[in-house]
Amino acid sequence: MSSAEVRYLKINFDEILRKLKEYAKSKAGAHKTRAIILSGSLAKGSYTGTSDADILVIADSLPTDILERYALYSEPRMPIDIEPRVYTTSEFLRKIRERDRFALESLQIGVVLYGEEFVKDLRRSLNNQAQPEKKICVG
Repeated sequence: MSSAEVRYLKINFDEILRKLKEYAKSKAGAHKTRAIILSGSLAKGSYTGTSDADILVIADSLPTDILERYALYSEPRMPIDIEPRVYTTSEFLRKIRERDRFALESLQIGVVLYGEEFVKDLRRSLNNQAQPEKKICVG
């Protein structure tokens, strides 16, 4: 390839999504996992050949150390880099109350890989949050 040539990297979204669903299924049984959601550019459809997979994980039996959490839900054998953000349910609800962009975006446009009922409840709570007299209550 000469220096004037351009090489485009492409992502086969259907294949990546299939692999991510397998990943979620393999990780879901551990640490009282309640939900695994694909977020970011892959969920939005604005990905490029160099995109990674932004993954939100909500689980209730987690180590307190962030790096340990990351290690639990990372997967080096995937065909795409996985960037898991791992929270307990109470931590995630606090992120929602704080209007954290990643947390809100994950609920609004995220692709649920595991925990559809739990995510449906969270989304319903988020919609109710717009009404000041209602509180987020998941459980």
